[in-house]
Amino acid sequence: MVLVQENRYNIQMLDIFNRRITFLAVICSLLISSCATVNSMLSTDGEDGSEVKEISVDQRLQISIPLPDNTKYLRAKTIIFGEGERFSGVLHLLHDIEIEETVGFYRKAMTADGWTEIAIVRSDFILINFDKEDRFATIKVSARVFNNSSSEITVGPKTNTTINRSLNMDFDADNSPAPEEPFEIQ
Repeated sequence: MVLVQENRYNIQMLDIFNRRITFLAVICSLLISSCATVNSMLSTDGEDGSEVKEISVDQRLQISIPLPDNTKYLRAKTIIFGEGERFSGVLHLLHDIEIEETVGFYRKAMTADGWTEIAIVRSDFILINFDKEDRFATIKVSARVFNNSSSEITVGPKTNTTINRSLNMDFDADNSPAPEEPFEIQ
């Protein structure tokens, strides 16, 4: 009888031990996977693993758009045509400041640089539209982890071209309706 009770006790202890080992294995695997996730969020690479670079003084002069201090750009996503006041393209930037601070900077600095703010839209991100002479700028600012932010700046020439002019369709001066014939893209 004593031997049977001792065996039950040993089986219960072994069962408790196995449960603890299983529990520890699950906890360890969760910690390892969460460390990998946090590491990927903290990495200096961009969202898609592209190379992140500091912006040099020469590059700041090339794009002629005010940028917050300590701004970095995603090299694989940034496209720049021209330079200076004739710069066009898309900049993908990372900032060490919060989203509201970034938006405040752009609103103040772009206006001081001669740009006119056209509109601002707030959603999951903040979209600000500017124009200056014959150019436009659209700045999309998004929040990132740990109170950082990112922005995507698109700059290009404005145009007054209407769709009819771009299709080379001429209408009579007396506002007669356009012909019903299909058009050819040239």
